[in-house]
Amino acid sequence: MIRTLRPVLICLAAVAVLAGATRFVVSGLPNRPPIVATIDIERLFDNLDLLKEQEKNVEKVGASFDEQLETLRGRVEELQADLENFEPGGEKWLQVNQDVEQTVSEFRAIEQFSKLKFEAERSKAMRAVYEAIKAEMAEFCSSQDPPIDYVLVDDTIPELEPSTADLMQKQISARRMIYANQSFDITDIILARMNGKAG
Repeated sequence: MIRTLRPVLICLAAVAVLAGATRFVVSGLPNRPPIVATIDIERLFDNLDLLKEQEKNVEKVGASFDEQLETLRGRVEELQADLENFEPGGEKWLQVNQDVEQTVSEFRAIEQFSKLKFEAERSKAMRAVYEAIKAEMAEFCSSQDPPIDYVLVDDTIPELEPSTADLMQKQISARRMIYANQSFDITDIILARMNGKAG
């Protein structure tokens, strides 16, 4: 009798454990549907005062390199003019010609470095603005009652560009949203909050 009850008891114990685990999992689930908002990320970026400030700083970096390059360009022109005063192949001509080559080499090196530095500064500025947007969004969403759970980039806004069927297919496939109700768009709210802080 005891032997025949043992499998039944084991099954009942397993069912009880599963029921308890299921109750634990279910109790950990949210008790309301998520609240979702959207933003027009392009319009947000384009109208942020913070981005304009960052762009001014990037332009200053570019301007400092432009000054250096302009100085070197003037130096090359002076040296090339000096070459005409000397006998080609002479000692002084060779010395000036060497100075021209050295200055041109320095010009190219600074020109190449300035492009890399400019792009790095632009990238850093965009990242800083993006991080500021994320922080502002988190602060705003958590302050709502009930809080906003997700903010999605509304990629239904940009128009599909006329193109070949293959490229059109790629444009459509790249989209993650088909429809977004504009009443849930919080772009203007975030813009006003961030530009208010910047001001």
